[in-house]
Amino acid sequence: MSGKSNTILAVRGDNVIVSTERSPQGEPVPVSAVQKGLNLLATQGSVRVTPGKLGYRSSFVGAVLAVLPGARFTGRPTVVVLDEPPTTDHHNGRVDSTAQVKIRLEQGRLRSLLVGGRTSARCALCGDLFPPDFLVAAHIKKRAACSDDERRDLDNVAMLACTFGCDALYESGWITVDDNGYVRTRPPDEVPQGGMRDRLSHLRGRPCTAYTPSSAPYFEWHRRTIFEAV
Repeated sequence: MSGKSNTILAVRGDNVIVSTERSPQGEPVPVSAVQKGLNLLATQGSVRVTPGKLGYRSSFVGAVLAVLPGARFTGRPTVVVLDEPPTTDHHNGRVDSTAQVKIRLEQGRLRSLLVGGRTSARCALCGDLFPPDFLVAAHIKKRAACSDDERRDLDNVAMLACTFGCDALYESGWITVDDNGYVRTRPPDEVPQGGMRDRLSHLRGRPCTAYTPSSAPYFEWHRRTIFEAV
């Protein structure tokens, strides 16, 4: 967006490692931030490139969004506008293009269902209250591992998770929910002192508001497949 170079060094789990002039060794950017931008483009046709909309690496995420076919930068403050939907071509192929659209539409329905038209809602993991812009419809069981029936189980397969750490910690397996509905974390002392350690300590033992008998199998999958495998 600014004309400065951002280089993708690697993709590790749910993060992209991005090198910049200030951080040549690379810093992690959650893939979920890009997905959030894709969702906004799909539902609104445009998205403002600000930390409030796209996270703390909004410039990088905006640059990624702007390479979509039909997308472009415009205005000050900068906005990414999608003039037309992505089309199938030689490079992307029919399956990849179709799958991307299906994911966007499902995410939009999930988020609308979970937020329910409210001007603020609580993160299911930390319990804090946020405007909807800071909440994502996080799949309890990874979408790629869900059957068709599970993907349609919109009432139980997803939860609201905040972008202030809970979504990324759950996706990467640093936290999970036990069979009693309480948040379990990896030992906080496995990370240096600071915000992440404090966040893990804060979350440990909290009740997850999305845990129900119907959602329990999805949490069990996450616990056994993601949390215990890290």
